[in-house]
Amino acid sequence: MGWENKAALVTGAASGIGRAVVRELVGRGVRVAGLDSDGEALTAAMRSFPKGRVTSLVADVSDAGHVEQAVDRTADAFGRLDVVCNVAGVVDDATPTHQVPLQQWHRVVAVDLTGPFLVTRSALPHLLASGGGSIVNMASSAGLFAAGGGSSYTAAKHGLVGLTRRVALEYGDRGVRANAVCPGYIATELNASYRTPEPANEPVAGAVAATPAGRWGTPEEVATLVAFLAGDDSRFITGSVYTIDGGLLIR
Repeated sequence: MGWENKAALVTGAASGIGRAVVRELVGRGVRVAGLDSDGEALTAAMRSFPKGRVTSLVADVSDAGHVEQAVDRTADAFGRLDVVCNVAGVVDDATPTHQVPLQQWHRVVAVDLTGPFLVTRSALPHLLASGGGSIVNMASSAGLFAAGGGSSYTAAKHGLVGLTRRVALEYGDRGVRANAVCPGYIATELNASYRTPEPANEPVAGAVAATPAGRWGTPEEVATLVAFLAGDDSRFITGSVYTIDGGLLIR
């Protein structure tokens, strides 16, 4: 199937990697539903895309009711669903595990792990009805090693890698593929405060400089990988985990 016949749902579409993924898919001719909890930012982001190629959905990915309605609306609007990109996410901090507030744990896990589960659960019947499709989950380098975030974020992203593999195993013989992308240091609005030349940011700057690439990655670079995994050129790839981290994990 050509790109122009595909329909996709992208969460976290208002900014950063999610917005870049929408741009990449729309540029390839895909009809895209962009979902985000920030309605104002989502509206502003979607204005930059051609009318008729995108639709906006305001929803909280951690709310099962919101998710089910949003996924159903996407399938109804486009008549099918072929691609799901779970990009929405939040981060934590380096608070020691024994001091992590339970509220923080619940929030991070709800958005970063339960959210992709809810979207995937609601999307699978539509993907199957379309004859199969591709799910791309935005994990993190923190889903592969222990130094990429605090306890909440690290646990959630490790869990997302596991969910990806399980879905790939369960639905591969029915035409549904699932893969995970694990970015390293990617310059987005979410981490803008860490990229200012302040003494407190020196550890992060040093870590970025120490990677083989020696720089921050861009959302567009991640979006290109996501589009590859979403498309037919990767039809024999499923259950895989792709790092895009400038060599962070080989240091």
